[in-house]
Parts: sequence; structure tokens; C-alpha cells
Amino acid sequence: MNGPLEGLRIIDSTTMVAMPTALHLMGDMGAEVIKVDSHTLYRSEMGLFPDNKPGPRYWDQDSSFNALQRSKLGLTLNLQTKQGVEMMRDLVRVSDVLVENNRAGTMDRLGLGWEHLRKVKPDLVYLSNTGFGYTGPWRSYAGIGRMFELTCGLSQVTGYPDEGPRRVGSAFFDLHVGWTAVFALLAALEHRNKTGEGQWIDFSMYQIGVATMGDALLDFIANGRNGALMGNSHPYYAPHGVYPCKGDDKWVAIAIESDQQWVALVKAMGSPEWAKEDRFADAFSRFKHQKALDPLLSQWTAGHEHTEAMNLLQAAGVPAGAVYNAKEELLDPQFKERGFFEKVKHHPDSSIGTRVYVGRPWKMSHAQSFIRRPAPMLGEHNESIVSDLLGHSEDEVEELYDLAVLGKEPVNQQPPGRGQSPERQVELGTLAAYDPDYKKVLGI
Repeated sequence: MNGPLEGLRIIDSTTMVAMPTALHLMGDMGAEVIKVDSHTLYRSEMGLFPDNKPGPRYWDQDSSFNALQRSKLGLTLNLQTKQGVEMMRDLVRVSDVLVENNRAGTMDRLGLGWEHLRKVKPDLVYLSNTGFGYTGPWRSYAGIGRMFELTCGLSQVTGYPDEGPRRVGSAFFDLHVGWTAVFALLAALEHRNKTGEGQWIDFSMYQIGVATMGDALLDFIANGRNGALMGNSHPYYAPHGVYPCKGDDKWVAIAIESDQQWVALVKAMGSPEWAKEDRFADAFSRFKHQKALDPLLSQWTAGHEHTEAMNLLQAAGVPAGAVYNAKEELLDPQFKERGFFEKVKHHPDSSIGTRVYVGRPWKMSHAQSFIRRPAPMLGEHNESIVSDLLGHSEDEVEELYDLAVLGKEPVNQQPPGRGQSPERQVELGTLAAYDPDYKKVLGI
């Protein structure tokens, strides 16, 4: 089935989370994305495995790799060899886009930088993703998504006043960076379509992080104020927070922004007497007395299931949302109706089986976007790319394997440990819960 990016060929020479996210989204939209992997470098992503049991081809089973490299073809190239570099150049000649996320200068030293490859493919769109960009005093600094929450200023306002800053999640900014990279690539391709010119995109993760902090920056520009840690509260709205519900660790988020919403909330709660007190009569008074207001509101939410409270309040016109865990997200009827989670069947040799993956946050009326194929096993498409696309004979392909330019098994990769069982992790508190029937629950 055709996709909006059908006919576009992209070389994915990236690792980690941000750029693989951008390129699997483009693969979902129909682009032919060739993941250039390495069988000679240690694969560091490995951590989560199906059923916590690494199999004989454990290097193909890592959950992170499979989630991030979906909808892509897989080619292994040893870029430490002359033949590997030359094959990369050959691949560039028949491609539209190359994306890399090495430290500044790495690709230049290999002879694969922008100035080298624009001579090979003048209309190439080439994106270099680095932590801080290719210019400025920090251009040589290393940077990964996990640090940018702190460096860009987000951690100035996330956390509790009595505990200090907290990170938002495991790779919060990587996803923003990936989505923004899709925009930058499509803009450069539109420019190429109009002018015939390729170009280099100097893409800085630090700048993406700061670009999401507009309200905090504007407050300082306009008022000279620096934000502070505020937990789940709001700088001027109340009630605004997360409130306990029936059950273990169940919560509902409520955010009141107007007197109209407050009146609707009071009515939904059955108009309790405390809500009529003068200290809650207007927005300023509610904000001033929020420490007294929150426990009273919690008494009402504690008598309801979190989804029940959400549905009741939403029906009354009150912004509210149940705090879901992973299982609840995967079984959410809203996502089911929209087909957000997609089932993907993996190659039998991978011993992964069928798994569920996150889709895209949009639907198009006249173009198909979906997960085209599972992530490739190491070197899975070597022959089809090297022979069919680049025109090498079977003897030449065999020689490339003999020279270790190509490979299908990793060199010097240490098998991962099995780690602790899910049941033991629950006992230690590193997992909140474990459902041994998860496959049946998910229908896989």
C-alpha cells in the first residue's frame, strides 16, 4: 500500500533514540529506509528481551532496537575498511537522504562528511545530529537526550519543592528531537524539489530542548522571573494537580482554569458545603488556599475509580484525566478505536514472535502510514541491497563477507545476563507489577 513518502530512499547511519525515531516514522510513511548497522561494533542498546530470556540470536532481540528500527531494511557495513566506505558512497549515489548522529568531525575523518558526499550526490540532503551543533564553544561536547532535560532548563520547574529537580522520563527530549528532525528533512526535500539543490542540516539537540521552554523564557524576558519547582501545581491556577482514587496507586489529574469549570466541578461533586466557603469563591482565593483545597478535593476523588472520576468530570466539562500505567494505556478503548497500537510479526529466526508497537499520533485520509516491517535482523538485507540495488555479483558479495566488510553475526559482542526475574523485581520495588498473562491480555 502506498504511503506519502513512497519513492524516497533514506540512509540511516544513526544510533540511540532520537534519529532512529525520526526515520522509523518516515519508514512508516512509505520511505525506503536502509539502516546501516555494524557487526564489528559493540551494540550498547541491549537491555530488555522478550520474556526476559535472551535467545541464541540475542543481538536481534533487544526490545529497544526492535521498537526504534521498525519499517527499515538492514545492511551491515564495516566503515573501518576501504571497501565499506566505498560501498557507503555507492549507496549515497542512489539515495535521497543520509542521516548521522556521530560527534562532530567523525564522518569527515571517514571521508563521508557533507563536503565529501555532495560531490558524489549533489542533490543529497544530509542531516548531522549532534548535541550542540557544529559551531559555538560547546560544539565538541558530547550530548544525549537524557541530559538535555537538565541542560535546557526543564528541570528547573519539574520536581517537588522539598525534594529537588526530577527528570520527566527515560528519553523525553529524544522524541521531540526525532519529530523535529522529520520536519527539517521534509523542508529540505521540499527545497530540493523546487531548486534541485541538496543541503546539509546542522541539527542541534540542545536547541530543540530550549525551544520547548518558551513560556519559562518568555516569563523572564517579560517579567524578569525565573520559575521554580512546583510539583503538580500551577503558577496561577487551582485546583490543579493529581488526586488519589480507589485502588493501589490510582490517581486522576484535574486542572481548573476558569470559574465556569470550578462551578462544574463543584456540581459534579454534589455541591459539598466546603466548596461554598469564601476562601474558594474566586480563582485568586482558590490559588491562595490551595493547600487547604487539595485535601478536600482528594476526599471526593478517593471515593471513585480513576477512570470513573475522569469520565464523570469530563461529562461535566471539567478537564480531567486518569493517570494510566502501561497496561491501561495498551488496553485503552480510545487507542483501540483509532488503531494506535499495531501488531507486528517478527522473523521466525528471531524467536520474538508477534509484538505490539506504538503507532503514529496522526491519521491521514488519503495516504497510508503503518509499520511496514519488523526491525531487521543483523545484516538481514545485505544481499538484496548489495546485489540488487548496488549491482554486485554473488562472488563479490562472498568476498565482502570474507573481508568482514559485511556480516550477519556480531564480533566481540558479550552475551547479556538474564538479570532478575520480573517477580523478583516486583519484590524489590523496581517494578510496580507483573502480569504473567500479558500475551493473552494483548492478544499476541
